[in-house]
Parts: sequence; C-alpha cells; structure tokens
Amino acid sequence: MSSDIISLAVRRFGITIDRDDAEPADARSGAGLHSARTFEGRTAFLKVTPASLGVEALHGARRELRFYTELAATVPLRTPPLFDSLETEAGVAVLLAHAGDRLPAREWTDRAWSELGRDLAAMHAMPGPLDESWNGPQPLLAALAEPATQTITEFWGVVLPQLPQFLAARMELRAELAAQPAVFVHGDCHTSNIVHDTSGLVFCDWQSAGIGRSSSDLAFVNVRAVPDGALVSPAATIAYLDRCGGSRAAFERALLLEELAIFVFQWPPFAAYNSALGISRVHDRVRYLSERWFTITPGWR
Repeated sequence: MSSDIISLAVRRFGITIDRDDAEPADARSGAGLHSARTFEGRTAFLKVTPASLGVEALHGARRELRFYTELAATVPLRTPPLFDSLETEAGVAVLLAHAGDRLPAREWTDRAWSELGRDLAAMHAMPGPLDESWNGPQPLLAALAEPATQTITEFWGVVLPQLPQFLAARMELRAELAAQPAVFVHGDCHTSNIVHDTSGLVFCDWQSAGIGRSSSDLAFVNVRAVPDGALVSPAATIAYLDRCGGSRAAFERALLLEELAIFVFQWPPFAAYNSALGISRVHDRVRYLSERWFTITPGWR
C-alpha cells in the first residue's frame, strides 16, 4: 500500500505533507508526488513508489535514487537537491527540494527553449563510459522489433496511408535509430518534468535515465507537447547544435525519425488518455512528419 511507504517516510524524514495537494501519479511509473515541509520549514516534495506497483516501477525508482546519489552532482544541468531517501520492502521514497514551477509547453519562451537545447547538449556530451548498469530502457527499439501490429493498424490505418510502408521498413528504421552514438539521456524528457526558477531550468524525474540516443530527449518533448497544441521551438535545435556541433540536417533527420517512430509504433495505446482534440492534433502532426520523411528519404515512394 502506498500509505505504508508514505507513513514510513514521514516518520523517517521528519516531515509533514499536505495530503490535499498530492499530484497525480506519474503516468509511466505510477509514483505519487506530495507537497511536504521539513522540520526546518523548507518546502519539499515527497515522491513515493510503493512495492505494490511491481518490479518495473521499483526498478525505475531505484534508478532515480541512484542517479541522485551518484550522478546528479556531476551532470552539467540543474536537478532538484535530494534531501533524503528511503528504500524498504514497502517501496522507495525520495525527498526532494522544491526547485521551481512548471509551465505548459505553449507558455515556454524562445529563451527557455534555447536553454533546454543547451542543457541537453551538455548532458549528451558528458564523458563516458558509464558502466553497463546504466544502459537505459529502449522501449522504442523494442516496439520496432515486435510491434503491436493490430493496435497500430486500428489507430493509424485510416488516417496514415503510408502505414504499410512504415511497418514493412520497421527494422530498417530501427537500425538507423540504433546506429546513433550512445550518450547519457534523461529518458522521459518533457515539459512536465522540467521546472523553472529565476536561474533557469531544473530537470526532474530521472527514473528512465541512462545510456541512449541523442535524438530521444528532444523528440520526446514534442511527442508530449503535440496533443496540447504546442511544439518545440526551433531555438532548441539551434542551441543544441551550437553547443555540441554536428550536421543540422543529420540531427533534424534523427529527430524526425525518432518522433515519427514514437507516434506510429508506441503512441496508439496512449490515445485513450487524450481528448478528441489531442488525438486530432497527433493525426495532423504525424501526417506532416510522414510527408517530410518521404521528401528527405529518396526511394521510399
């Protein structure tokens, strides 16, 4: 029960929590987030992952705790300070400092998008190697290798005429994604996991962090923003490339493929959590991405 780990954390950390101010559980991990106050009066957040959520959720919670204890101090972007942590048979709890406030993607300024691009580029350029225990989850590569064809076809079959070509070429697409150099990624990068304070951006929720593809973080911001009617500003890509260099055409191709593949091969089961307007926006976005892909990839038509 989540109440067990919450009670343990409250006693261990010496905090009070506002039970009327709990945020919705994270959609991926199921972890709950509660406003709290330490005995010194500092504002904090208590994040709890009860054992009842299962092995995968606990693995993510332990990965996040390991990130805060082993890597947060050296990662070249800002993260919430870790006040305390607890790991028992009842689950995992972390107590994090309040680090800023969220803004919907449509309210982000070009300055904030530029900072996002610079921060991600700096993290992706971190020297390695990390040991193989930091190999990140690769849900997109898994979805391309073994697609849920019926679910994908039911969702995209009518609105995406090019779907048969994408399904037939899925292993080719997978190989192109997998060929990217390995970098350290956030793994669940979207505007709800980034808060703003007077000094800039602070990156939260590191349960999916690990070694992955450079295109994955920035593309996923778009995936999460599209249903709400927002898009990542070009300022983010410009700032990313200014920081790390490389070919703009090659990076934009990688972003295009990443976003398109996520929407086609992973997104359909999440349609149920979105409004009719959000789904319509996704349809429009994927048709646009598909046309772009066929335009820049000779021989696909």
